[in-house]
Amino acid sequence: MDGNLIYDPLKSYQNIFREKHHTNTTAFFDELVKKSEINIAENKQVVAEIDKLNNKINNLENELSKRRGFKTFLIVVVVIAFFISIINIYSIVNIHNSAGRASLIHYVLLPISLIIGIGLIVLTIKKINPVIKTLVKDKAELKEKLNKKLSIAYQGLKPLHDLFYEGISEELFSKTLPIFNMDPMFDSKRLDYLVNKFGLYDAIDENRSTLYVKSGDINGNPFYIANDLVHTLGTKKYTGTLTITYTNYVYRGGKRVAQRQTQVLSATIEKPCPYYNEESYLIYGNEAAPDLIFSRVDSDAEHMTQKQIDRLVRRDYKTLTKKTQKSVRKGGTYTALAHEEFEVLFGAIDRNNEVQFRLLFTPLAQKQLLELMKDKEIGYGDNFDFVKYKMINGIFPEHLKGFELDGNPKLFLHYDYEKVKNLFISYNNLYFKNIYFAFAPLLSIPLYQQQKPREYIYKDSYESYVSFYEHEKVCNKINIEEFKHPLSTTRNILKTTTVKSGNEIDTIKVTAYGYQTENKVDYIPTLGGDGRTHLVPVHWVEYTPVMQETDVNINVIKDKKEETYRDKIASRIERLKTRENLSEKDLYLFGRFLAHVIKK
Repeated sequence: MDGNLIYDPLKSYQNIFREKHHTNTTAFFDELVKKSEINIAENKQVVAEIDKLNNKINNLENELSKRRGFKTFLIVVVVIAFFISIINIYSIVNIHNSAGRASLIHYVLLPISLIIGIGLIVLTIKKINPVIKTLVKDKAELKEKLNKKLSIAYQGLKPLHDLFYEGISEELFSKTLPIFNMDPMFDSKRLDYLVNKFGLYDAIDENRSTLYVKSGDINGNPFYIANDLVHTLGTKKYTGTLTITYTNYVYRGGKRVAQRQTQVLSATIEKPCPYYNEESYLIYGNEAAPDLIFSRVDSDAEHMTQKQIDRLVRRDYKTLTKKTQKSVRKGGTYTALAHEEFEVLFGAIDRNNEVQFRLLFTPLAQKQLLELMKDKEIGYGDNFDFVKYKMINGIFPEHLKGFELDGNPKLFLHYDYEKVKNLFISYNNLYFKNIYFAFAPLLSIPLYQQQKPREYIYKDSYESYVSFYEHEKVCNKINIEEFKHPLSTTRNILKTTTVKSGNEIDTIKVTAYGYQTENKVDYIPTLGGDGRTHLVPVHWVEYTPVMQETDVNINVIKDKKEETYRDKIASRIERLKTRENLSEKDLYLFGRFLAHVIKK
């Protein structure tokens, strides 16, 4: 690495950044511990006591399980014994009533079964139940002691827990890689820059809602990472059945014989149904190759051996050669690269500008991207889709799916100091790896790091302090019951519009889009084996769109210094509680945002 450029992203991560970030994360955690002034030795002692109590409780639970199992066994034996007694009594009475004489075995089994039944009942009441009662009492006492010790342990680590805040992971990322500037918040200026300078499409999409977003820039080139809740309206198949019976007549031995037949009729219908999924992606603005448009999907090269890749390349490159010849004949622009392996694996064959494509994907870029895509050990291999539309680049990495990007402080809460340390360090190491390899395809293209944007003139004022991405992120963290329509039973897509902005407060209107569900049944005519048409009931669910609007005030805490930031939050909370007559439960604090729902 030289200056602000990252050379060979894959090996740089392996040889430099992974260890550097681990060191930075560990040092940061140690600094928080020092600042918190917690007593680590005391915590270890309490944790040891908690472990002993947990072991005792586990042993008691095992013993309880055995005793209860034995009690259940005895109850079963008692039931069997009394059942045998009843059978024997019934047999003796019946034999006597018929003037017969009962066998000796009846007279032997009757008292034995009664004695066994009564004896086991006495054993259960006198011996087993008291033991179980004692064990239950001992377990309750141990749990009470355990809860007290847990409370002491948590209370002892509370000064450390209180120092965790959203944004630590981003700060550590930038410390390891100063080329990355992470914004405190995705404000309206950053969005304006992406939209009006780089051409980001920002039309409201009612089928998407932002769950997480973080913006920033690399050498002045803007980006944001997001995780969206995405709604699509598809269809769902419903199947119903109906059992019918009818009579068939057949001839056997010259005689007409009736046969009873049973048949299960089935019918299937297809009805509209909403689906929801989460999509994580990276958007990056850069002026390099400003007219180039292409898209590519991941090749899964990391799952292939080199022999399999070679076979794939030989087969597909022939097709691309023919595509080149056809393009030349028809006056098209597509020309396959000489580097066959890159051309096939990267696969951006829908590109519209060969000159700019080659300007961007130089031999060095091709080499670095191939190493990234074929990697099986260091990163995640070729698990990313890549879309470029002029100056906007979209990366869609699979490895971000399901990963909690916001670094919620609750992720690190535990009563055991060693567990807290492990949770904090392991999460932030994984966060670094996941974000780094989301950017890796872009970092593999040297021109994207070398290109610095030309000056941009910002507006004098904006309609809101922060972008609608931040508004949606904050609202999606608030209890959905505050927003959804009372009849909505599905997930909701939250969209926001700015009502007014001033005094570091964005007042927004939140529209929640969901569905009311109603159970329905259709009767589908179906031909049976009896030659008649039967109505097969098919139960299905009808989804009716519903929406509701709610106003929310989002207070923006803009100061960057941690002490000022914390003090400002505390004062803002007190001011809101007094001025708006709000209680603590009415306020939602997320990172640098303090929100409350305006009640109608």
